[in-house]
Amino acid sequence: MTETILSVFSVYGAPALFAIVAAGQFGIPLPTSILLLTAGALQADGDLSFWQLFAWGLAGAVVGDHVGYLIGRFAASAIRDRIGRWPAAQKQLLKAEAFTRKWGDGSIFLSRWLFSPLGPYVNLTSGLSSHPVHRFSMADIAGEIVWIGGYLSLGAVFAQSIAELADIVANAAWMIGAGVITLILGWQLLVRLRRIKAKTE
Repeated sequence: MTETILSVFSVYGAPALFAIVAAGQFGIPLPTSILLLTAGALQADGDLSFWQLFAWGLAGAVVGDHVGYLIGRFAASAIRDRIGRWPAAQKQLLKAEAFTRKWGDGSIFLSRWLFSPLGPYVNLTSGLSSHPVHRFSMADIAGEIVWIGGYLSLGAVFAQSIAELADIVANAAWMIGAGVITLILGWQLLVRLRRIKAKTE
């Protein structure tokens, strides 16, 4: 998959970066971080313009995020009807919506770059919870600036060690995602144990 994505980028350049990043931010599992690192390394060699890549990448990320948000916002009833068939999934959706309402703009901003595996889900729950679109857009753009600019810059700085850096980034993303899931499951286990203890007393 990674080799195919990089081949497409090498042929079509910045417009391909826009399309691939948009698809990745929408929720399609693509190696977008590795692509950004590679793009940064190529521009360091003078093949491409940093600001051109930054603009195309940022535009793609924002478009992908907003498509997810709009689906959550305007297809809420259909999503709820489908999820309503599975009580466990419905319960998780309600928790995700509560999390988005509680943390608001911060959950959007951090899920763009620090907790990027959660980004597509936060887009959806932001729309489902009717988070104001102008606030979603501002937090989204701010976070994507950090993500796009950061990865392009890392690719430029470590152009000679791009393969090793890509491995580190991929492992870090999985570790962050696993850590977040572990925290959520641990918190749920603690809540259930307290409820069981309260019932037995």
